[in-house]
Amino acid sequence: MPPTTQPLDDTTTRLVAGFGESGQRLLQFLSGKIENTVPGELVSHSVLLSGQSGIGKSLLLTTLAEKLACKIIKVNLGRVIAHGGQHSALRRIFASVPHTQPVLVWIVDPELFCGIYGCLVEAFVQKSKSMPMCCVAMTSRYPDRVSVSLRCIVDDHIRLLPPGKTERLQLCQWYAKHNLPPADIAQLVEATHGKVAGELFADLSAMQKNRKLPMAVVESAGVRWEDIGGLSNVINEIQESIIWPLRYRDRFRRLGIRPPRGVLLHGPPGTGKTMIARAIAHEVSANFILVAIPDLIKGEVGESEKALASVFESAVRMPSILFLDEIEAIFGSREQAGEVGKKLISQLFLELDSIPEDANVMILAATNAPELMDSSILRSGRLDKKIHIPRPDYASRLDILRRSTRHLSISNKSTTLEWLANNSLSGAEIKALVRGACYSAIQRGSADISKEDFEASLSAMNPANILFSKK
Repeated sequence: MPPTTQPLDDTTTRLVAGFGESGQRLLQFLSGKIENTVPGELVSHSVLLSGQSGIGKSLLLTTLAEKLACKIIKVNLGRVIAHGGQHSALRRIFASVPHTQPVLVWIVDPELFCGIYGCLVEAFVQKSKSMPMCCVAMTSRYPDRVSVSLRCIVDDHIRLLPPGKTERLQLCQWYAKHNLPPADIAQLVEATHGKVAGELFADLSAMQKNRKLPMAVVESAGVRWEDIGGLSNVINEIQESIIWPLRYRDRFRRLGIRPPRGVLLHGPPGTGKTMIARAIAHEVSANFILVAIPDLIKGEVGESEKALASVFESAVRMPSILFLDEIEAIFGSREQAGEVGKKLISQLFLELDSIPEDANVMILAATNAPELMDSSILRSGRLDKKIHIPRPDYASRLDILRRSTRHLSISNKSTTLEWLANNSLSGAEIKALVRGACYSAIQRGSADISKEDFEASLSAMNPANILFSKK
């Protein structure tokens, strides 16, 4: 098999589950076509996705395509008219479909393409069967009006039906991203029998607006410790300072040990600070709350402080890792901060000092410039523990490479990875390197990734970040 795409994150998996068996079938269709480039294997090339207005056809299709790194080319009569209204315009659209990257040709309302336009659509669907990285999906509210000849050459027909109770719960949890209490979501699910995704989301949006939810992204962390490499020098410190206090709260309390309330992760860009925070949340089965720092800045007087207070209020309601990324951007030295920055610093102090002793929450912050931090933030009871996350050395880079490629087929794997580890790359850069090599192998139609694929990926990266000469 060729190299596969990365597994879907928990959030997208929940969205697929919200569409039941139909969601799984569409996922299998898209991933099967994108990942299967071996000639002779049976693969679906085209699908008709039908369902009533608002049921979620466009949402499900575009979300999966984007998560699978698939370029989307949308074809509808409106676009054809915008290109001149002639059948030659439709020919040009189809001719523009690339052959060297994963692409989804999305045909909207195929029942409207009649005459020569319908013939052109049918011809392209047939042609797509010989395009290894192209899949065709058609969305329609009226599948019975699609021409019989077109329906006969489409490989599959997936019907989206109004969600049942279990599916409504998955859709609500996906949309609300835990920003609504479970009791509110459960009540909405019970009261919305027969409603489709668009109607559910409208109801949830109204509920969120009424509750004035915080400016933060709340999600279930999908990163595991085994996904992270090169941390042997700091793993014990992370375990003792962060994971143990959350996992063994009762033991710490009985022994009279007061663990850190907050931890500052500091180190160069790309060393995995955010990934570490996500893995910690997964390890202790806590929600991961990523604060959108720019969203804290409000034009109205006092609104920025209210937004920050709402974030903390949400965090203490449930087991949480509250992650403040690039904290120095706002919470730097008070001497250098503006008026809004100074007020936010004061509000942060207040929130940190007001967290209840029994709250199952840990504050993590990340910065590339710890020297810019206000020293008052780092005192006991606030961000009172600092952990340095350095750029990986050779052994760490090799560990990251092995973990990042453990599911991939690589020619002369050990030798190739040892050679790659000589390049002075960060963890994030190594991930990008591996991803680029996968795409290079896909373009060659190969089931194995070669040293040449990694060389091509390296050459496409910023040379300033590559200190090892490729000989």
